[in-house]
Amino acid sequence: MKRFLFLLSVIALCDVCYAQGFMHVYYKNGTLVDIPIEEIDSLAFSDKSETEQQSVDVTLTGSWLWGSVEAGYYELLTFNPDNTYTGYDSYFSYGFDSMTYGWYANRGALLTLWSNGYGYQFRYNWYVMALTDNALSVMTKMGRFTYYRLQPEVLHLQVGQSLPCADGESIVFVDGVVVKIEDNALLGLSPGTTYILMRKSDDTILAYQVVVDA
Repeated sequence: MKRFLFLLSVIALCDVCYAQGFMHVYYKNGTLVDIPIEEIDSLAFSDKSETEQQSVDVTLTGSWLWGSVEAGYYELLTFNPDNTYTGYDSYFSYGFDSMTYGWYANRGALLTLWSNGYGYQFRYNWYVMALTDNALSVMTKMGRFTYYRLQPEVLHLQVGQSLPCADGESIVFVDGVVVKIEDNALLGLSPGTTYILMRKSDDTILAYQVVVDA
C-alpha cells in the first residue's frame, strides 16, 4: 500500500512539473538548480547518482572542449587535481578571446565553479547529467551542454595543407578561422592554435588541439 501511494505521489509530481517550464532542485546547502522540463527525458530513483555509478577510472581531471559554429565561440575547461580550473573562451566570430581562473568542487552530481578577479566574483552551479571517459554532459541555467575530453595527440598542419579523415570519421566542429572543413578533410587557413571535434568510426566524439604553421 505504501509503495502504491508513493507511486501516486511521483505521478502527481510529474504532472505538476510538466505543467511548468522548470523543475527546481533545492540542495540542503541552499543551492538551487533549475532544470528545463523540455530537457528531461525521464525520472529515476537510485541509491547512487549517475556519476557515482560510472567507473572509478573516469575523472574530471583534464581538459574538456565545447564548441558551436552557430554560437560563434568555443570553450576549453581544464580541471586540475588541486581543484583549481581554467577556462579559455575563443569568440572566433568576433576576433577575441578571454581566460577565466578559479576553483571547482564536485560532490555527487553537483559541479560548482568559482571564478574570481579584480572587481568580480562568479559562481556557477552545474548538474552533471553524464560523465564518461570522453564526454561530460552538464545542465546549466543556459541549458544542457556536452564537453568532450581533449586528447593528448596534437594535430599539426601548414597553411594550405589538408589532413583527410580516416574511413568512417568526420569533423563536427571547427572555428572556420584557423582551420576549416573541405571534402571531409581538415584544411589549414591561417597560422595559430585552435581546437576541433572529430567523430570517430564508433560514433564517439573526441576533441583535438590543432596547430597550424605558416
